[in-house]
Amino acid sequence: MIFGGGSMGKRRMRCLLAHGIAASDIRLLEPRADRRAECQQLYAVASVPDLAAGWAWQPDVFIVSAPTKYHLGYCLEAARAGRDFFCEIALAVSAEGSEELLALVEAQRLVAALGINNPFHAAMRQAKAWLQDDSFGAPLTYQMAYGNYLPNWHPWERYQDFYDETQIMGVVAQELGTLYTLLGTRLSAVSAQTAHSGALEIEGPDTVQIIARTQGGTAVTMQLDLLQDRQKYEYRIVSAAGLIEVQLMPQPRARRYLNASGQYEEARLPAGYRFEQAYIDEFGAFLNALESRREWYHPLRDGLHILRCLDALKRSSASGRRMVIGE
Repeated sequence: MIFGGGSMGKRRMRCLLAHGIAASDIRLLEPRADRRAECQQLYAVASVPDLAAGWAWQPDVFIVSAPTKYHLGYCLEAARAGRDFFCEIALAVSAEGSEELLALVEAQRLVAALGINNPFHAAMRQAKAWLQDDSFGAPLTYQMAYGNYLPNWHPWERYQDFYDETQIMGVVAQELGTLYTLLGTRLSAVSAQTAHSGALEIEGPDTVQIIARTQGGTAVTMQLDLLQDRQKYEYRIVSAAGLIEVQLMPQPRARRYLNASGQYEEARLPAGYRFEQAYIDEFGAFLNALESRREWYHPLRDGLHILRCLDALKRSSASGRRMVIGE
């Protein structure tokens, strides 16, 4: 059962279909009739208009791809019913109520997956392998830059009609999850600055700047904006032995420089590699977790810690102070 027939809900349908899940084994829960009709036409996926009808179908697994404000409520519906679930990150708007979810998941040993697709990207997988190579050493700095012009997100509709502030915070949450996966450590403190340039008709920030430190001691900087018409999505990780550079957009690439050799090593990515493949591979891992009953690679506790990071980020931006992040 997929909650939400917007762009992400449709993507999750494509992911399931790509892994051989029959359209007859998928249902969409979506109150909007136009989206229900579109998903039936595009993917032959039937739909229901409300949760009561969804329960009547007796789903085994929930996929929560609705707006962030609905995430925690739907995840709690799944967990209270003893159902495994997959949820787009961020898990919620705030951490309130999340401890109940964690307790239900742990007591019933449910598979609870937060969607963080970047670690499944071929370039990021190569970066992870390089980071695990002893010749690279401990990461000292981690830099990320993201720029994506908001009107280009959904060119088929007005951005004023679909966007809210939780979406840029969702990108921040995705990036924190990516960092946690690559470095195997969490943030311990953060300083942040958010701003609204006035160039977009939105509430909330269109730029976010973060300076942080991980529990492992890595210095972190992140720059995100909704203003660049030419997409930018880059990472730069430095150690005492060299550096790793990854670009996800506009063209995927990964390369490593080692001081000892004085040369760059370029990763060979699959020909014609598309960003959507990372989502497909992520869902392959989710289906495997359902079969094996193994904990998702990004534990729910990490997702709760990210919510605390988002809260600390907002408090830092409002106060101008550095915030320590509790466990």
